[in-house]
Parts: sequence; structure tokens; C-alpha cells
Amino acid sequence: MHTNAQAAITKADAIVVHNLTVLLLTIIVMGLLVIVGLLASTLARWKRRQRPVPPPSLPSGRGPDPWEEAGRRASTPNPSRLEVAAVAAESGQRMMSGERPIALVTGGARRVGRAVALALARAGCDVVLTYHSSEADARDTATQIASSGRGASAHRVDMLDAGAVDLFAGFLLDGLPRLDVVVHNAGVYSPTPLDELSAEEALRQFRVNALAPLILSARLAPLLARSDRPGGGSIVALLDIHAMGRPRRNFAAYAMSKAAMTEMVISLARDLAPAVRVNGVAPGVVAWPENGPESDEAAQSKYLRRVPLDRAGTPEEAAEAVRWLALDAHYTTGQIVRVDGGRWMT
Repeated sequence: MHTNAQAAITKADAIVVHNLTVLLLTIIVMGLLVIVGLLASTLARWKRRQRPVPPPSLPSGRGPDPWEEAGRRASTPNPSRLEVAAVAAESGQRMMSGERPIALVTGGARRVGRAVALALARAGCDVVLTYHSSEADARDTATQIASSGRGASAHRVDMLDAGAVDLFAGFLLDGLPRLDVVVHNAGVYSPTPLDELSAEEALRQFRVNALAPLILSARLAPLLARSDRPGGGSIVALLDIHAMGRPRRNFAAYAMSKAAMTEMVISLARDLAPAVRVNGVAPGVVAWPENGPESDEAAQSKYLRRVPLDRAGTPEEAAEAVRWLALDAHYTTGQIVRVDGGRWMT
């Protein structure tokens, strides 16, 4: 009897040992499969980074561009992922060899942004520009730059999506041979009467007008700091005199977002010195909005009565101030240049 019990115990032990062995082997095999999968994924990503990235096709047009400089009213869609599309003459991407300075202009497809991109190209820079839905305008601007012998590419980026902005900065850090100038021009401009104000609209304007420029500046600062330009790398932000103590009625959310951007200029001028200069250009009216009250001739005449130079400015005049600060003002940082025809004084 004792012998039978002992045999049963021995058999039970053997079963336990067998089961543990099978379990251990299963764990080992699964672990090896996971390791192999991770290695394969890492190798695939490495190979993708080694391949040249051709400009992908553009997304289809989506109506008016909501990512314009301050002064344009627009609604802003909110896609949840980064969409990047490069457009230009086919040679545009290959031309960015790093032999010339490279400038990034956000919202560079039209109006003031376009004028800034063209001014920097004429001054000798290759230009990367962003847009949101102005496909045709982005293509035209980039092609015009490339046809002049400069490198040019355009990228669709949703400035409302902080994650997308962060990914785009990483895209540039991985792909650009250098970066010398960043111009923060993309923005939204919409009225927010207090009886209609929503948290969503206030946050939308803040995220586009202030948060996106801060994220891009922070992420791209190390690349800008390596610029060999006289005066180092440069950041120029497009601001607004009406968010600097000359507020307009019913634009509180916009004014707050632009005021935050103004403070960003001064703060980053200290944080990024001495390798990177940071300045701002604050226009009055250099391009009338295409819709809304300011598109009315009577409203424009009323505004101009308070402008000592008795006329509206032009996108090219604002662009010239940006070009000077970006490339020639080697001993200037933390400054705001008003391009307003004297409106600030009245």
C-alpha cells in the first residue's frame, strides 16, 4: 500500500514537472517571437529612414484656406492625425542640400505668408512652407520659388492639433540638412462677442495662434542653434498691434492669443540667446480680410482715418520687415517692429 501511494505521488510530481516544462517552453517561445517582432519592426523603420522620401501626392482641395495670417476670418477643421504633403517643382526637395540657408514659413501659401516666403527666397533662402487647405496656392508659391533656383516644398499641417505640430517638427528635424529661419505666420482671426463666446473657440484661437508656434520653436531650437548665419538662427513671429494695447471690440479671444504670442517672443529671446534671435513683426492692416466687416469699404475708410500715412500697408511691406529681422538684424533680439503706418500713435 505504501509503495502504491509513493508511486502515485511520483507520477503526480512527474505531471507537474511536465506541465511546468511545457509552460516554460511556451513562455520562452513567445518571448522569442516578441523579440523577433520588435527587431523586425525596428529594422523596417531604420530602412524607411534610409530611403529618400519623394514628395507624396497632395490631398484633394477642401475649400478656402483657414490657416492664414492674422486678418483673415475662417473656421478650422480638426483632423486627428498629421497630414504632410510636399509640393513643388519635382526638383524642389532635392535642391535643399544645405548649401543655402533654409527658412520655414508657416501659413506661407497666400497673402502675407506668401510675400514672406518669396522675400526670403529672393534673399537667397530655400523655403519650406506650411498650409492647411490652400493646395493650389501652396503649389503655385512653391513652384514660383523653385523656378527661381531655390529649394521649395510645402506641407499640409493642422496647427490646431498639437500632436500633429510636434510630429511635423520631428519630420523636419529628421529630414532637413539645416534650418536658419522660422517665421510663425499661420493664424486664425475670428470675432468672439462675449454673449457668443465658447470655450472651444477661445481654445481654438489660443492653440493655433500661440501654442503651435511655441511647440515648433521649442522643438526646432536645437537645429536653429546650429545655423552658421551671421547672428545665428532666427525666429520671427507675425503679431498684431491690436493685441498690444489697441484692442478691437469683440475680439477678446484673438487678442489674448496674440498677446500670448507677443510674450512668447520676449521669453524665447532670453531662453534661446545667444544662438537664436527671436523678434516679432506687428502689422496694422497690410492685407484687408476677404470677408467680414473689415471687407466693407466704409469700414476700411473709417480705419484709415486713424492711420497717419493714410493708406493700408501691403503684404510685401510686412514681408520686408520679416526679411530684415530674419537675415540682417544681427544684433536685434526680443524686439517688436510695428508695420502699421503710424496707427499705433493715434
